[in-house]
Amino acid sequence: MKGRMNIIAAVILTAVLFLALGRTARTEERIVLLVSSNEAPFKEAVTGFREHLSRQGVQAGYEVFSLDSDAAKAGPAIQKIKTGGARLVVTLGSMATDAALRGITDIPIIACLVLRTDNLKKAPNATGVGLEFPLETQFAWLQKMLPEVRSIGVLYNPNENQKRINAAAEIARKAGMRLEAHEVNEARDIPAALDSLSRRVEVLWGLADGLTLSPPVAKNILLFSFRNSIPFIGPSAAWVKAGALYSLDWDYADLGAQCAEMAQKVLAGAAPSSLPAATPRKVLYSLNLVTARQMKIDLPDQLVRGARQTY
Repeated sequence: MKGRMNIIAAVILTAVLFLALGRTARTEERIVLLVSSNEAPFKEAVTGFREHLSRQGVQAGYEVFSLDSDAAKAGPAIQKIKTGGARLVVTLGSMATDAALRGITDIPIIACLVLRTDNLKKAPNATGVGLEFPLETQFAWLQKMLPEVRSIGVLYNPNENQKRINAAAEIARKAGMRLEAHEVNEARDIPAALDSLSRRVEVLWGLADGLTLSPPVAKNILLFSFRNSIPFIGPSAAWVKAGALYSLDWDYADLGAQCAEMAQKVLAGAAPSSLPAATPRKVLYSLNLVTARQMKIDLPDQLVRGARQTY
């Protein structure tokens, strides 16, 4: 009798374990991370993504494909992803995102660490969080940093940024400022454009633009700023380190968490197209205090203390 009871108990225990393991297998979500680079911001975003889902109790198995900043690796990675049975693809960086949007149409895609989200809106299986801060946010911070400024200069390529310039001009007007936007179609026209702005503006705004803020142009921009004592608002901390007065920066772990919130909704059944692409919800910033001293700009102590990093 005792032996029979032991057998029954063993059978029941086996059944319970089988059901438990089966439930775990069924609830674990297979997520692919397609990462453009192994640099620190990408690692921080991946960590933020995984930690958020873990805190929410989402059981996930991850497969990571790193392109190592090599576009040639994208094709083979996409082919493996398409046949691997993933529930969700999370892309980090423009290289990874562009490759996924071109090659994957039947798996949901959440994009992170992309400058702008225009391409995501064209793909019914994609959404994500862009790096570009809303224009309203950028101008609000300009007023915090330089409250006396009334005239703002900017160089832009109309093929890339005409709509943004139109919107920025209206936002500046409502804030009591004037946007002096100078159209540039070729890099060789930039020195003359800067010279024109030098007589009309108090600050130069670095709107993200593939032509006017390209690496070969950086020296011209920064020399213009120093020679004319016109502070330059950089598009990133690297520009601040090189001499820009300040830039708005990102909390990469929080960007990863934002993408994880979207991923959780998609895993629960929401269509990516039903989730509007988002902008960063957290604003950090960097300051160049040497530039501020040279240009006799008095930054409030509170802003200096609040900077993510100073130079």
